[in-house]
Amino acid sequence: MIEYQNRVTGATKPGRSSVFTYKFLANGSYEFGGYMESTMYNCTTTLFNQITGKYRVDGNTILLTPSRDFWRNGNSCSPNSNRQQTKVPTRKAVEFELRTDEYGAELLCINDGGAESCYRKEKR
Repeated sequence: MIEYQNRVTGATKPGRSSVFTYKFLANGSYEFGGYMESTMYNCTTTLFNQITGKYRVDGNTILLTPSRDFWRNGNSCSPNSNRQQTKVPTRKAVEFELRTDEYGAELLCINDGGAESCYRKEKR
């Protein structure tokens, strides 16, 4: 892992990180959040995406009907290039499978066009 150090404060941070979450609510609505960050030569680039809408399950398919698709990107060394926009939402269908990880926790694995991501249930 590569870390970058702030030459003034001495603080270090990883060169890359990301987090992606889905929240499916009992009322049929969902929220997706995605955040990616990359630091190189003390410049940090970020990308954030938030999608909200309705979902429906049909067999092993989740049908997503977004109502909002918000994006924000930033670059700490070039603030004039920072942008945010709301894109036209696009419906899609993703395949899913319920699995159990090596510790016995239930996973929701979503296959979105050949790329699979597995999510753990949030503890309450």
